[in-house]
Amino acid sequence: MIVTNAEQLGALLRRARKERGLTQAQVAATARVSRQWVVAAEAGAPTARLDLTLDVLRAVGLVVDVVPDEPDDAIETVLGRARG
Repeated sequence: MIVTNAEQLGALLRRARKERGLTQAQVAATARVSRQWVVAAEAGAPTARLDLTLDVLRAVGLVVDVVPDEPDDAIETVLGRARG
């Protein structure tokens, strides 16, 4: 799934948590964050710390896979221009 904003990431987190039958408190304990932090993340809080977000995603069995938003050849063109 491609996620482009905090609300989408929060919805994905909530769905994964529920699919695994986990409570917000269980996820919080596993990721070593507060339950309120999980609530805010599921609501799409845009200021969540990246390290904590990754811990919470791991707690529900998700990982982040970063891929280019553009075709590879377009990225190479941009990099080539930047290099001179």
